[in-house]
Amino acid sequence: MIGRKKEIQILNDLCDADESSLVAIYGRRRIGKTYLVNYMFKEYRKESLFFEFTGTVNVSTGTQIDNFIEQVYEWFKVEPSKSIENWSDAFRFLKRTIDAEVEKKNHKAKVIIFIDEIPWIDPTTRANFLSALGYFWNTYCEVRANIVMILCGSNASWIKNKIFEDAVGSLHNRLTHKIPMYPFNLKETKQYLLEEKGFHIDNKMITDVYMIFGGVAKYLSYLNPQKSIYENIDDLFFNLHGLMHSEYDKVFNSLFMNRANFHKSIIELLSSKRTGFTVQEIAKKLDISLGKRLIDTIDELLLCGFIQGVSKFNQKSREVKYIIADPYILFHHKWVKELSKNDVASLSKGYWRNEMSKQTFSIWSGYAFEMVVVTNIELYLRVRGLGGLFSGVYHWSHIAKNEEEEGTQIDLVVNYGNAIYDIVECKYYNDEYTISKEYEKKLKNKLAMFRKYGLKAKQKAELRLVFVTSYGLKMNEAVHSLNISRVSLDELFE
Repeated sequence: MIGRKKEIQILNDLCDADESSLVAIYGRRRIGKTYLVNYMFKEYRKESLFFEFTGTVNVSTGTQIDNFIEQVYEWFKVEPSKSIENWSDAFRFLKRTIDAEVEKKNHKAKVIIFIDEIPWIDPTTRANFLSALGYFWNTYCEVRANIVMILCGSNASWIKNKIFEDAVGSLHNRLTHKIPMYPFNLKETKQYLLEEKGFHIDNKMITDVYMIFGGVAKYLSYLNPQKSIYENIDDLFFNLHGLMHSEYDKVFNSLFMNRANFHKSIIELLSSKRTGFTVQEIAKKLDISLGKRLIDTIDELLLCGFIQGVSKFNQKSREVKYIIADPYILFHHKWVKELSKNDVASLSKGYWRNEMSKQTFSIWSGYAFEMVVVTNIELYLRVRGLGGLFSGVYHWSHIAKNEEEEGTQIDLVVNYGNAIYDIVECKYYNDEYTISKEYEKKLKNKLAMFRKYGLKAKQKAELRLVFVTSYGLKMNEAVHSLNISRVSLDELFE
């Protein structure tokens, strides 16, 4: 098991607790939620009595209940003695089945009830699944000390609205633990690719992979170590039968169902501009009202980890700009989305290797690398040795007030909360990066304008210009005169 130490420890502690627990595990599709639970209770804590039921997308309530009854039979070889008409009947059947199994086996360890993809089971809540589940928990599970019920799903916003923030239902304030799951970071991705998959690739190539797949475990599992990374990308993305070719639509349709097109319209807009848009700008660009529908959709995309809000330094919350934070989505919109089926069918062998040699890839990878740094900020902070002081990541820009000034834009300001600020520049090159005289002048202007207009009264603040690079900086007068701090790609992996 790569990473997931914190999550495993929580589940392990619940198995040893003297009370029942109701747990929600949530995170984006393909992140490894089901794998974690199965690893935990099928391989590690095998002494537990385990039951698993997974919801199915876009099927009737009757089919969901039939599937539930079939799963009870699969795990316990028990058929219902009477007709199961609704979810209340289904949970009564499960209760009696568990009691009989515990008594028959004189079971002393925990009983694990794992309900996966719960948002699919009753998305509109009209079938009363949640009320029946709540009654089952309140009257059966909670009064015992031997049950761990795990609710799991990829639609984090549904879980948040229907379970976390349920103010009137039977699950109100019943959750004992919330376990969010995130993609692998760069270091965990390296461990997975080298130790689990058996690749022999360097940190630069691992970062290339991360900029395409992110740290999504399932996507990384598709990579074949018998082929080069280039061949894998061709097979998975630029092949009509590739496992990743149609993944984008599957992700959105499975998470948001009949609302998926609206979510995709926002993602497509954000993908068009690297610096993102405010919510007011999104509404204007899409010609829609700035109302609950838009706000809720942005919240859903944030919870899924598809986008991230970055505030403008020292500005009000309305200056938050939303950017694409999911590497796979960035990759899809740049390289896959515009290709028709005919385009894909006619691509030449070695397509991706050829694309990586072009200037368009160099430009795109520079931005993608910046997003890698943002989403792996904890690794950056560890290298800088200032993580304990970390206050936030911001953007900042300034429009020249007169002809004597030059405007500037800073994509990453790392604030340490004690008058220390990193002005971060990310450079993703195949060699050492050289700071030219012209670029040196722009950097000096960035520092001057930020100190004058960004910090305002905080003139005594310490500004550090930090370059995060793939292969370091070419040492020259500019590096010395600007007193640049350097963070290499290899250091992020240490």
